[in-house]
Amino acid sequence: MPFTIHPADILKIRRHEPTRLENFVDAAFAFAVTVLVISIGHVPNTVAEMLQALRGLPTFVVTFLLITRTWKAHRNWSQCYGLDDEVTVRLSLVLVFVVLVFVYPLRLLFALFFAWISAGFLVDQPVALQSPVDMRWIFQIYGVGFGSIASIFLLLYRHALRKSEIIGLNAAEILATRLHIRIWSVIVTLAVLSVAAATVLPFSADSTWPFIIPGFIYCTIFLAAPLLRRRYTRLISSPPSSSSSSSSS
Repeated sequence: MPFTIHPADILKIRRHEPTRLENFVDAAFAFAVTVLVISIGHVPNTVAEMLQALRGLPTFVVTFLLITRTWKAHRNWSQCYGLDDEVTVRLSLVLVFVVLVFVYPLRLLFALFFAWISAGFLVDQPVALQSPVDMRWIFQIYGVGFGSIASIFLLLYRHALRKSEIIGLNAAEILATRLHIRIWSVIVTLAVLSVAAATVLPFSADSTWPFIIPGFIYCTIFLAAPLLRRRYTRLISSPPSSSSSSSSS
């Protein structure tokens, strides 16, 4: 066994052909990506306009990666568990709805970030805040959207765990599913903490540190996820009897 495992290395692919639901989800995510595309309001007609449009490339790259990672997470869940029941349909449709609403504050948040670190250079269109308090709204809306997406995946994996016998999950796959549940639970918690921080911190033009904390909270997932994977690696690597008793805790 490797030092740490990834759930994708444990879970088997149970469905290779996409369903109508997955095709709909794919189309919705493709539409969300088109909303992110760099532009200056029209197709560039000059080199100067093209260069202006390309200034928005960093914002597009980051937001594109976040949206596609969300799409990939849903695709992996669908392929590994093969569920297509009413609960799956409802949760998937709610996910599409949240992503399509979430895409606008996502783009604005990172456009403001790159405008801030580059003194307004790395943006394809002007972005500005009416007041420092506007950042409070942006972090709150982003946190609600991000937390909602994480909550939907949390519910999807809990649903798969409840259907483990029907799906035919083995002991290692059940542990990998529990690992997913723990990771998405942490992400939900971080989103709540970020919204709370954005709500109570004193945002003002005189101090920059309150603007950093709500976003920095999300970075702790890069510490929590490896620790959780390490713990579940030990459980999966342990003998079946101890694995089963540990997974019930």
